[in-house]
Amino acid sequence: MGLLFNNSPKRRTLKRTDKEILYLRAKRKCEACNKKICLTEMQVGHKMPYSKGGTTSLRNSICLCYRCNKLQGTQSWHAFMRKQGKKPISATSPRRSKKKSNNNKKISGYEWLFGK
Repeated sequence: MGLLFNNSPKRRTLKRTDKEILYLRAKRKCEACNKKICLTEMQVGHKMPYSKGGTTSLRNSICLCYRCNKLQGTQSWHAFMRKQGKKPISATSPRRSKKKSNNNKKISGYEWLFGK
């Protein structure tokens, strides 16, 4: 007989390594006010609030200072940034230029990472 309901609680916090990745991805700054923060004072915010069905994942997380995390409350990241008078920037997908490369060589293995 299979389980009818999945009663396991959803994870509400990131693992330590994920927090470190998020912190480095944000360049050691709050993503809302750009204040330099240390890892111990970093708060993990959600783009789509947990209370409104958002997941606790790196894709849905943002690095915030205590003040900005409290100001965001249960608002979405985009609504919060608009309220602050700022244009919301996607933290997970940086803007890439659409330059066409003249180099048509295939890159295999980890060469792309080390630039060989």
